Amino acid sequence: MRNVHRLSVMLCACMFILATTMASAATYKIMTEDYPPYNYMKDGKLTGLATEVVQEIAKRISHPTDIELLPWARGYGLIQQQDGLILYSMTRTEEREKLFKWVGPVASNKWVFIAKKGSGITLASLDDAKKVGKIGAYKDDACELFLKANGFTNLDSVVDDSQNIPKLLADRINLWIVGDEMQAIYKAKEKGANDQLEKVFDIKDVQLFIAFSKNTADSDIAQWQKALDDMKADGTYDAIVKKYM
Repeated sequence: MRNVHRLSVMLCACMFILATTMASAATYKIMTEDYPPYNYMKDGKLTGLATEVVQEIAKRISHPTDIELLPWARGYGLIQQQDGLILYSMTRTEEREKLFKWVGPVASNKWVFIAKKGSGITLASLDDAKKVGKIGAYKDDACELFLKANGFTNLDSVVDDSQNIPKLLADRINLWIVGDEMQAIYKAKEKGANDQLEKVFDIKDVQLFIAFSKNTADSDIAQWQKALDDMKADGTYDAIVKKYM
């Protein structure tokens, strides 16, 4: 009888270990967008500061490193509708706080208003931007949602943020709100327009995170966060940042 009891205890212990292992081995579909220098395609390969961070975390926890590149609006819609999804790099805002679970931060950036050089536009406050003709924005991006929440009605949103550069140069919009000053410089250089644009106002500093579907287990969030924290402690994270900044 004692042996039967021991066998039962051992079986329960094995089942517990198996359950724990299975719980820690949960896999997610990872999605991102074209958002240099954090996530973008180069020579047919997905790269960028945040991409390298996410891939390193995935390796450390034995998670598949496959990542799908999608338009932001599509990925943002999917992660709100389905479980088992990851989307990066996402700005963590008050409006989004309860929509997702979070791991990070993976980077910091600055929101800015960009104008065409010689436009004569000057802004002393955020509200001053309500008085310009049109502001080019990126559909469903945190910047667009922020302006809407602050009463802006003069937005002209697109599903491809790089479209705002030619629109600005052609005077079809008066300002372009960008979720990262470095990204604005990068995209302007790609279009050969970096010397034709200028920053006219710093809006605010924000941080980028890895977002998970709302129903993700807290144990999985803790596992991903610990891997990121370990990367920051052992110097791996700083080495990645230095490659891009």
